Amino acid sequence: MTGAMYAAIGGLKTHMTNLNVIGNNIANVNTAGYKAQRMIFQESIYTTSRAGSDGTAVRGGNTPSQIGYGSQVGSIDLNMSPGTFNPTGVALDCMIEGDGFFLVGNKDLTFESAEDYTKLQLTRVGDFNIDAMGYVTDGNKNVVYGFKMVQNPDYDPNAQETYRVDGNGNRINIKDPLILSTELVPLRVPMAAAAPTEGNGGYNPANNTYAWDAGDPVYDLLGPAGVDPDRPTVRNNYSLMDATYDPDTGALQELPEGVGVPMAEDGTTQDTLAAYTGALPDRSGKLVSLNGISINSNGAITGVSENGDTVVIGYAAMGKVTAPDGVTHVGGPYYKAMEGAGEMTVGLAGGVLEPGTYLNNQRITEDATPGIRDLLDQNKDNEIRNGGLEASTADVATEFANMIVTQRGYQANTRIVTVTDSMLEELVNMKR
Repeated sequence: MTGAMYAAIGGLKTHMTNLNVIGNNIANVNTAGYKAQRMIFQESIYTTSRAGSDGTAVRGGNTPSQIGYGSQVGSIDLNMSPGTFNPTGVALDCMIEGDGFFLVGNKDLTFESAEDYTKLQLTRVGDFNIDAMGYVTDGNKNVVYGFKMVQNPDYDPNAQETYRVDGNGNRINIKDPLILSTELVPLRVPMAAAAPTEGNGGYNPANNTYAWDAGDPVYDLLGPAGVDPDRPTVRNNYSLMDATYDPDTGALQELPEGVGVPMAEDGTTQDTLAAYTGALPDRSGKLVSLNGISINSNGAITGVSENGDTVVIGYAAMGKVTAPDGVTHVGGPYYKAMEGAGEMTVGLAGGVLEPGTYLNNQRITEDATPGIRDLLDQNKDNEIRNGGLEASTADVATEFANMIVTQRGYQANTRIVTVTDSMLEELVNMKR
C-alpha cells in the first residue's frame, strides 16, 4: 500500500521541478536572447507481478502485469528556435536570423585548427559596443571574435585582372589593396597613422606629395606563423611596423628582419616589402577615431573616420553546430559546444566568404591540403539584423497554462498521499 505514497512523492518532486522550469521561463520573459526550457515527464521504474506470454496451441496468451512507481524527470530541453526582433535603436545591437551564434571569449585565445573552436563561448545576444581600448565587446565585456581586413600582399594597382590563379589552382585577389584575413581574432579598431613627415617616409619634399594622411587607418600585414609543411598557415598577428607592438601601451619596436612581411607562394618569407606599393604608414599609437559605427547584414562592423573614409573594423564570425538544441548552457546568455552539440563550424553570415576558404589563410598546395573541418562555413542561410536584439522565446500565455496544469498535477499527487495515509490509519486501528 505504501507504494502509492512513494509514487505520489515521486510525482510531487517531478512537478516541483517542472514548476522550477516554468518559473525560470517566466522570470526571463523579457531577457534578450533567452531560450525557453521545456521539461518532459517520464515514467519511473516498474515492478512486474506477472510476466506476459504468447500463448500455446491450446491456451491463450496474456499481457504482463506491471505497477509503476510514479514519474521522474525525462529531460529538460532548450528551445533554440529564433526569437522575434526587438528594436532598440542602437546601431551595434544585432540579432541572428537563423540558427547561428556569435563567438566571444577572452583576448588571448588562438585557433590552430577547428578543434580549438570549443574554446569560444556562443551567444545569441548581439549587444555589442566598443570599449576604451578599441575592442568590440558584448554587454559582459567578452571580446567579439571575427575576421579582420589586412593589407593584400598580392596587390597590384596596375593589374587588369581581379584575380590570378596560382600553380595549385587557388584564386588570389590582386586588385584590392585590402583583403579579408581568415585568422579568427578579437575584433579591434585599427590604429591611426601618424602625421606624414620626411623622416617616416610619408612626405616627399621633391614633389610635395604625401603617402598618407594623419589619422588614416593602418591595417596589419599578413605574415607566416609556424609554417608547417602539413598545415601552411598565414597569420595577421604582425603589425606594419613591428612584431612586438604593444597595443595597450602604444610602445613601438623596430620590425625584426623577415617578420611581418608578405609570404611567398612556396611558403617562405619574402625578404622585402616590395609587394606593397608606396610607403607604409607609421603608427601614431592612437586608435582611429570613428563615428557612426554600425554592423550590416553580413556582420561587417564599420565606421567613418575623421578623414571621411569608411573603415572596416572586421566581420563578426558566426558559429554553427550540428545540433543547436544540444549546446550546454554555461550561465547568462552563453553556451558551449560540448558533448551533445555535434561538430562546430565557423564562417560569416550571408555567404561573404569565397567557396573553398580555410581557417588561417590556408591554401591548397602540392604538398598539403587543409583539413576539411578547417573549411569555413558560407552560412548562406543566416543573416544579421541590426538595430535590435532577439527577444525571449518564453511565451507568457503558454507558461501560465503550463503552470496551472502543473499546479493541479501537484495537488492530485498530494491527494494520493493523504488518501494513503487515511488507509494506513484505518489499518492500524483495525485491532482495538
